[in-house]
Amino acid sequence: MFFHRIQHRLIFVFVILVIAILLIGGWMLHWMIRQSLETELGRKLMAVARAASVQFEDEEIGFLIQGAGPRTAVYLRQQLLRLKASTDVKRITFFDLSGNSLLDTEESIVWGTPYFNLRFYRREMAEIKEGKSAYSVLFEGIDGLPTMTGYAPLYREKQIMGGIGVDGSVTFLDAVNRMRDRLYLIGIIGSCAAIGLGILMAGSITRPIEKLVKASRQIGKGNYTDPIQSLGRGEIGLLAGTMEEMRRGVIERERDLKAMLAGVAHEIRNPLGGIELFAGLLTDEVAQDVEAARHVDRIVKEVAQLKEIVDSFLIYARPQEPHREDCLLNDTVEEAAHLVEHQMRKNGIVFSIPEKNDSVHVWADPNHLKRIILNLMQNAIQALPDGGEIRIHWRTIDNTVSLFFEDSGEGIPGEIQEEIFTPFFTSRERGTGLGLSIVKGLAEANGGSIRLVQSDKNGTIFEVKLEKCGQT
Repeated sequence: MFFHRIQHRLIFVFVILVIAILLIGGWMLHWMIRQSLETELGRKLMAVARAASVQFEDEEIGFLIQGAGPRTAVYLRQQLLRLKASTDVKRITFFDLSGNSLLDTEESIVWGTPYFNLRFYRREMAEIKEGKSAYSVLFEGIDGLPTMTGYAPLYREKQIMGGIGVDGSVTFLDAVNRMRDRLYLIGIIGSCAAIGLGILMAGSITRPIEKLVKASRQIGKGNYTDPIQSLGRGEIGLLAGTMEEMRRGVIERERDLKAMLAGVAHEIRNPLGGIELFAGLLTDEVAQDVEAARHVDRIVKEVAQLKEIVDSFLIYARPQEPHREDCLLNDTVEEAAHLVEHQMRKNGIVFSIPEKNDSVHVWADPNHLKRIILNLMQNAIQALPDGGEIRIHWRTIDNTVSLFFEDSGEGIPGEIQEEIFTPFFTSRERGTGLGLSIVKGLAEANGGSIRLVQSDKNGTIFEVKLEKCGQT
């Protein structure tokens, strides 16, 4: 589910890309700096080793090779310690070609002690025997610290008698670890920055898309009142402009359709009035003829049905502006119910509303409110041809009154529930498909809304929300 949203995918791809760049770039930078530090440190250690070789006279080196006495050994070590202190290295050792100690800054190392570790530095020892300087690779010692040793040949009378080893200083070698830690820190900061930038970048793309999705849903629901804002000059802005043109075109076509519908309804209404008038006169003349009277009665009923359809067309095509005022909800519901009382009794429908003392005032146009209630009640009656129950009740939450219409019918099929508020959509043979559309328009014109709460085999529930009036 996480990758279903384009925002999450953009963030993921951007962050992974930046982290990969940071990791590869950091590793390469670390490698290059490490190589540079190793080379620089190796050169320094070799220079210190060569400097140590010229600190002693040939005679002193001869004493070292033959084994100097205690006083001489102390004197020579002091010289070596002064060189160690001045060059800031960790350790300096003198050894013969067999790898045995001649002199060491470590006091615990006595003359003739073999340096077993020199066995692992065959390349460096070979370089010494050829009279060349060398340095070892940088590695982690047994103390956990980075270690490197520079080597130079030890001469006496221009002959190679052994070698000099200089271990790198802890201070200098710690720079490698500090550099590595800083790179880690830069990587972490960079990754966090990548996440933040990814969120901002993805949001800059998805927020306009979400606005377009919201606008398209409103258009899909038949709400064309809110204009689609400009979203820049890019592709999304072009799409927004196209949708705005589409919205205006739909409004224009709907306006033309309503004008045409109103004109047709008005033209039909006039002859219907004449037909109704003459049918009434004809009823009196054929009162004695039962068969003729039955035909005339059928004409009157069909005319009444046509008038109801025409009235629905006119209400939809030319909705009146609401004149909102304080409306007592209980009284309005009773008035509407009285108009369909005969039809409910004929169908065997049980009708119920809250007690009279449960009165609530709403801020709405009284005629619109009555039309909303009447249309929803007629819908419920049509859903109960064989009897059932219709129940109207309401609930107040803060400044809103929720008016519920419940019936015990078989419900609205699930596949058409999203279409029921669309103009001219109907599942009945003789329906106009305007009843719920008119209710929706009237509710919204009065600052309210309508929604289908539930519809299944246990019945249907509609909720109409309206603004509560200040009175109680």
